[in-house]
Amino acid sequence: MVDTNTNSTLIEQEVYSNEIKEIFEDMTMMDPLVKWVTDFGTGETLHIPTVGQMTVRDYTEGNEIEIDDASSGEFTLTIDKYKQAAFAITDKFKEDSVYVNQAVSAFVKELTRATARQKESDIANVQASQTAGDLNTIDGEAHRFVGGGTGNALELKDFHRAALALTRSSVDKVGRKAVLDPSVTYALSINSNVLDSQIYGPNNHLQENISGSAQLGRFAGFDVVESNYLDEGLSETIDGTAVTNGVANMFLGEEAIIGAMRTMPELEDYREPNKKRHVYTGSVRYGLKLFRPESLVVGISDKTTKN
Repeated sequence: MVDTNTNSTLIEQEVYSNEIKEIFEDMTMMDPLVKWVTDFGTGETLHIPTVGQMTVRDYTEGNEIEIDDASSGEFTLTIDKYKQAAFAITDKFKEDSVYVNQAVSAFVKELTRATARQKESDIANVQASQTAGDLNTIDGEAHRFVGGGTGNALELKDFHRAALALTRSSVDKVGRKAVLDPSVTYALSINSNVLDSQIYGPNNHLQENISGSAQLGRFAGFDVVESNYLDEGLSETIDGTAVTNGVANMFLGEEAIIGAMRTMPELEDYREPNKKRHVYTGSVRYGLKLFRPESLVVGISDKTTKN
């Protein structure tokens, strides 16, 4: 009789799943907010001419018209970021591992995501173009401030403050985005003043824990998204208000950030026979810069606040 007792050597003693565990992956939200330029041929510096505003004066009939020199300048962006990630699979692993196909697929996918995460972090770091510890006033309004809520939390009033700053600078009201740390959306989700307000329609997205889509809501004209890649650990005092453990939430208007993609993300693989392994690499080359300072407002909140 053939059974499991008398033929134990024919039974697989250990059973392995056909699946492997991958980490949960954050969505990268900021790339679409960048004005990406790809249509330049050579070199590593992008030059964009700029034109200033003209002056209008009163005119008296019969007098000569006063002529001004045209105000112009040049915006430059340097391709200064060259990022790579890589991994290798040894022949021994291929021969011995039951997971080799799943592992290679998962590692290749992670290679792509790693470069995307780096780019997301670099986009968020553009906030550092502002002067730390300063209101960065433009057209009479602050473009950098500390959250006005309890414990330096961002409150709804801060959204309107950011909107006012953009509007004073004639930034288009269409397409405004707020990229917030999850601690901020948490504070909004438990704020009764926000939950009970129906001025802009029902706030079901808040009452339901702001879930269901990438866009988490709309406040003061800003479409709100979350990001775990905003600059944090900031310690600043702005207009007499100090914050520690600060995170730089970003309110973005039209063309706030410009990017130049010199080399699109690309994956390559090759054989290393002398090391008996196969190598997979990913690389990307780009530059990022604040393009319109008037289109960026930074609201710094304390990441540890749980109001």
